[in-house]
This record gives sequence, C-alpha cells and structure tokens, in this order.
Amino acid sequence: MSRPWLVTPPVSPSPALAAAVGGHPLVAQLLAQRGIDTPAAALPFLDPAAYTPSPPSALVGLDRAAQILHDAIDAGKRILVWGDFDVDGQTSTSLLVAALRELVGQYPEPVEGPERIDFHVPNRFTESHGIRPAKLTEILSDPIRKPDLILTCDTGISDGPGIGLAKDAGVTVVVTDHHDLTAEFAEYVLGEEPACGFSADAVGRESVRRADALVNPKFLAPNDPLRTLPGVGVAYKLVQRLYELAGRAGEAVQFLDLVALGIVADVAEQVNDARYLLQLGLEQLRRTERIGLKALIHNARLNPETLDAESIGFQLGPRMNALGRLDDATVAVELLTTKDAIRAGQLAGQMERLNNQRRLLTSQISGMAFEILEKQPHLLDFNAIVLAHPNWHAGIVGIVASRIVEEYGKPVVLMLNPPGEVARGSARSTPGVDIGGSIAACAHLLIGHGGHPGAAGLSLEADKIDHFRRELSRQIDSHRIDAGPEGLVIDTELRLVDLSLHLVEQVQRLAPFGNGNPQPVFVTRGLAVAEDRRMGRDGTHRRLVLQDEKENKQPLVWFNGADVQLPEGLLDIAYTFNINEYKGERSLQLMYKDIRAAEADILIAGPKASPARLPIHDLRGQSLELSSLPQPDGAFWLAEGTRLGEVEFHSRLQARRYPKGRPLVVWSAPPSAEVLHWLVETLAPSELWLVGRETGDDSLDGVVKAVAAMGKHALAQDGRLPIDRLAARIGVTEAIVRHALFWLEAKRILWVMEWESGDVARIAPGDGLTAGDAGLQEKQAELSGLLAEMRAWRRYFVWAGLAELGLR
Repeated sequence: MSRPWLVTPPVSPSPALAAAVGGHPLVAQLLAQRGIDTPAAALPFLDPAAYTPSPPSALVGLDRAAQILHDAIDAGKRILVWGDFDVDGQTSTSLLVAALRELVGQYPEPVEGPERIDFHVPNRFTESHGIRPAKLTEILSDPIRKPDLILTCDTGISDGPGIGLAKDAGVTVVVTDHHDLTAEFAEYVLGEEPACGFSADAVGRESVRRADALVNPKFLAPNDPLRTLPGVGVAYKLVQRLYELAGRAGEAVQFLDLVALGIVADVAEQVNDARYLLQLGLEQLRRTERIGLKALIHNARLNPETLDAESIGFQLGPRMNALGRLDDATVAVELLTTKDAIRAGQLAGQMERLNNQRRLLTSQISGMAFEILEKQPHLLDFNAIVLAHPNWHAGIVGIVASRIVEEYGKPVVLMLNPPGEVARGSARSTPGVDIGGSIAACAHLLIGHGGHPGAAGLSLEADKIDHFRRELSRQIDSHRIDAGPEGLVIDTELRLVDLSLHLVEQVQRLAPFGNGNPQPVFVTRGLAVAEDRRMGRDGTHRRLVLQDEKENKQPLVWFNGADVQLPEGLLDIAYTFNINEYKGERSLQLMYKDIRAAEADILIAGPKASPARLPIHDLRGQSLELSSLPQPDGAFWLAEGTRLGEVEFHSRLQARRYPKGRPLVVWSAPPSAEVLHWLVETLAPSELWLVGRETGDDSLDGVVKAVAAMGKHALAQDGRLPIDRLAARIGVTEAIVRHALFWLEAKRILWVMEWESGDVARIAPGDGLTAGDAGLQEKQAELSGLLAEMRAWRRYFVWAGLAELGLR
C-alpha cells in the first residue's frame, strides 16, 4: 500500500550529447531525461568552468546600490547591515559584514567612536522578520549605533514602515532581498503604476520606493538565470561589484563558502547562476580558512574534504538553524566572522548544545501534539490539522508541523497561545495544497500572515482559532494545486551487477543535488535479503545485504527503518547511491528510498492505474460483541495486547506463515499505518474486516512495566530479547519497545549490551544506581512522543475514511 513508483520514460541521448559528455552512458541518459539534451546545455551544467555567469549589473538596481555603498565607504560613513535569523539571513549578513570590514580597511578608521560596519539580526521571539519600527527607533536613538546607511539582506522588500522611518531620520537605505511580492507591488516598486489601483498596502509600497536602491532577483523575468538566487546569492553579487569598484576584482570568491551554506539551507532552486555559485562554493567550503566554519565542521564530525550539499542540508544547516529557532542568531554571524580560534570554539559549542536542545523540544512537542489528536480525533476531520498549546516553543512548531504532515498527509498549522497573548505559529503543507494562499484567504481573521505554497506563518487572536480552523478548511478546497505525478519518480532500472564505484563517481558528476536537481533514484527488482541487521547506537537504523539470483550482493542503508516489516519473498528496491569512506577504504553504498514485494507493478510515469478493489466490511466505532460478529472461515484475526477466547487470534508475526487469500479481521487497532499496510500486502486477503478495538495498557507506565517484565524473563534465560516478538505481544511498534529499553537503561535498571542480527537486543542487569535527570528526561520525552503518536494513529484509524487509510 506504499506510494506508486513512476519510472521516467527512457530517453536516448543524441550522439552529439553522448560524445560531449563522455564517461558512462548513464550520465548522458540522465541528462537527456531531465531536458538537458544538447552539448551546449550539458557542459555548463556539469562543469562550472564552462558556464558563463551573469554579471552583477544584470540584477536590477545593483549598480546603483554598489555605487551608493562604495561612496559611503569612501566617505567614512557608518553602515548597519540588517539581516535575518534563518541560515540564508545569517550567511548573507556574515558575507556583507566580512566584505565591508575588509573594504573599509583601505581607509583609516576613526581614532574614537563606534565601528564603521555594524550589523543587526532580528530576534525571532521579540521582533520576528524584517525591519521592525520599534527596534529601528531604538537603534536610531542610540548615538553610538545610529548608522548613516542601512543595508538589508534577505529582508526589506516588504518593510515599508521601517524604510520610511529610516528615511525620515536622514538615513540612506539600500535594500537587497529575494522574497516574492504581489505582481502589483512589484510593478509599483519598479516605478510603474499598478493597473488595479492602490490596495491597503499603498502607503507601505510608497515607503519601500523611498529606499535609495532596491535589488531583488524577483524583479527579473521568470526564466532569467539570476531569478532563483537566495538572499546570500544577491549579497554575493553586490560584493562582487563592490570589489570591482575598489579595483580588487576577483577577490570576492573568498566568500563563496558562505554562499554554498545559504543556497542549500534556504532550499533555493539549484539552476543557472545559483547552481554555478553552489558548485564553486562547495569547493571553497572544503578548503575554507574561516575559523568559525572549521569549528562547526569539527563539531559535526564531518570530513572537510568530502563536504557536499547533503552535509549542509543534514548537518551544518540544522545546527545553524537551531540558533535562530531557540536563541539569538547574532551568534552565527559572530562565529562566521571571528578571527579568534578560542571564541570560535566557544560559539560552535554553544551551537551544538542548542541543536541538542532542539532535538529534545521536538520530541516533547511532537508528543503533546499527538496527545491532542488522540483526545480530540474530530480535529482530523478538517482539511487541515490546526492545533494550539500555550507552552509550545515558537522556534520548534514548524519542525513538528512537518512531521505531522508526513504522518497524516494533510496541511498542518501549529500555534502557541499563551494566556493573554496573541496566538502565533507556523504552517506546513502537502504538495497539492497552497497553504500560503489558503491562509491569505483567511486574512479577515488574522493579525498578520505570510508565506508560500509549502509553508507559512501567521498570528491571530486566540479566541478566533476555532473559526480560523473552519475557514481554513473551506479555503483549502479553493487552493489545491497540481503537484505533478503522485508517487516516487524513478530515473531508471539497474541490475546489481551494473553497480560499481565507477558508476557512482560518474553519476556524481550531476551533483550537487537538491531543489531543481534531485538526486537520481534507481530501482533493482527481484532481490532477496541475505542479511538484515540493526545499526546505530540505539538500533533505529537498518543495514540490509541484498542478493540477486546470481548471488551478486550489495549493502543498503535504511535510516529509521529498523521497525518496518519487510514484505514476504523477493523484493523490488528503490534507492540512491553514494560512496562510503571508512578508515581509508571506499565502498559502494545504497541508500533506501522505498521497498515493495517483487510482484508489485512499476508504473511508467503518466496516468495512475487503479488497483483491484478489496471487499471491505467496516465495523469501526460500533459497539459489537465478539459473539455477534460474523466469523469468516479461515480468517486471520489480528489481536495484539489482548486475548480472544472464542476464536483463534494472531499477532502480526504469524502473518508471514499464514496462507494468502484468506479473510483478514483487524480486531485490535494496529499500532501504525505501516503495520496495517504490511498486513494487507503480506496476507493478500480475499476480504477485509475492520473493527479496531482497544488493546492493552498503552500508557508509558504500562508499556515500561511490560517491557521490564519481558526483560526480567530474558535475563533468567540467555539475555536475548527479540524486539519484534515483544512488540507484537503487547501491541505496540518496535520503535516503542526500543525506546522503552532506552528508558530502562537511563534508569539503570538494565543495559543494552549489543544489537544482534534479526533485531535482538542482548541485555544485562543494571547497576541500580541513581539515574541522571538529563538523560532520563530526554528518553522519557522520546518514549512519550512515540506512545502519543501511536495512540493518535489508533484514534485516527477508528475515524478516518478508507481512502485516508490508503485502503481505497
């Protein structure tokens, strides 16, 4: 019941393309399938040396902005860089501050007085994005900090009130930004009267036009090569021109490491100039001399020589984002611009601690959100899930919203609503819903809002949350968008014997991968699992060794896949691949994308095929006794965490050995959607009966006691505890059993000595000493979150429609 697989129709590259690209034929094929089908398009894509970047002056307003800044530096003016707290804003601010400080070094500093180059990064919690008039007034009133010129980056294009305030105070304002505007606002900023007349934002638009220079790639044509630049890309282009004016053309390349960080972390579309800058920036990042970046890379345990876009997206970016989410992003600018190694180590350590705190808060808030859904399942009936809590953290709700979107497949809005305060929060969406437009259509209920189709932010009076939930659900029906083919897009099919280090190196010529250039996905069919073992300190990851009919083998790494039931028999595997480097050895490694039984069809990208309809008898939510239910012959009765005295009942583990094609009766609500879908795929039932009764005690105390009792029994035997058997016995997910063991370990009741093949924990008695609060608190939050998620899913199972459950 997983998402359909859509194989891209193969495209044969032209002889000219194949000859120009060279190397493995798959490279030219992948390029052709992505529309890069001529040598003139392919060579600049693969090699930045063959690409001709747009000059800085191609950005509307940039020449004027650079000249104003050059003159200000020449005149000894004080400049304030005004940035933003996300990674794009942090890197933009750091780039401009470092460049301007280097450029003013050509001129004598004042003997006394403030620094000529200062910066301000708004605080997420006290200011939010942009030039807030209250904060600007504070700075303008300070004779030490008051600037002669304000230079914005990654912000400013919609900050009319702040710009107007600065201009009234006699301050020069240069705006660089990359965010979208409405069409009429963009026309007006560029000097053309909007055809539709002025809106309520007319005064704000007039104030923005008072800026001395405006630079934004969104003013360019949709197909312009500069249009996808993020804030840090715009800042770099400005600095390029400043160095040219200073007679130091070419020296701006020293800042490309910061550009690479911002492009990846901002999920900018990696095409044209943005891709070119990222390619150069990754090379610069691998040999960076920036002391703060070196400390950050060291703390993330990364090898500088192999840094890539994935390293930024999953390691460096989250650490930097933790600052803006939990503390003051000013620290990031100091880290990226400092020349003091000791200070850099201190700041990188602070960032690491905040990243660990982010993980803990994410677990806690996730658990609370799932508990709300468990207790109020009717909230799942709307087109969007809208939840609020007074104690949630403003910097974390967006992360948790994304997790709930993945769980339920619908847009999510999470808000914090402290007593007596305005409710504010973040929204995340599915590909098929424009959540920014949907929320904008509810503007009459809101105090403020902003965003795009995938994510948005908002604020409103707390007593309007219920009204907003209903109105948003209605507006979503009017803001559904074409998200393209539904399913996993696969580039091509390969055999295990085709795979080699050389092939991986050749495909990596298409890197960097990301938005606009996704990493190729491949499929290999008809594989057996030769080895299956758990990975990681907590055993939540998985390593499969796959084998074909000729006994060719390849390892596959599956992050967070330890608890997923594999289909019976041979498998089709969808994957990406990379090179694993360990102790100087290089090896090919497959990375999991999806898995299914080998008999499942793979669709050619195009109209979606309709599966045969499974007869379903829906008895959920009905108060029926077991004796009053039909008892189909030979049925598989799923009953976990409970016992049925009148019929033979089964756990999920017995499904592997049960004959296919018999009726399936889901008496107890399964612990997850994955277990439900696996049962249906494995048993291939002739008909499906849905009942969904409650199981045993699924409270934290009840589960921990059950796991502890099983652990005690295992210790009296051989100390081996099969996780799947215990999970099936008490009716929970395997992840919950694992985290219950981690909780018992944190309490020092037992030790997990190792994870054996087949997902078996080998345990030993604990020492009985007093447990530390910090570790126990983290483990309890993680376990509580998983339990709440399971209970919420079970309530959802009882209420959701068959289509929402993936059964129709």
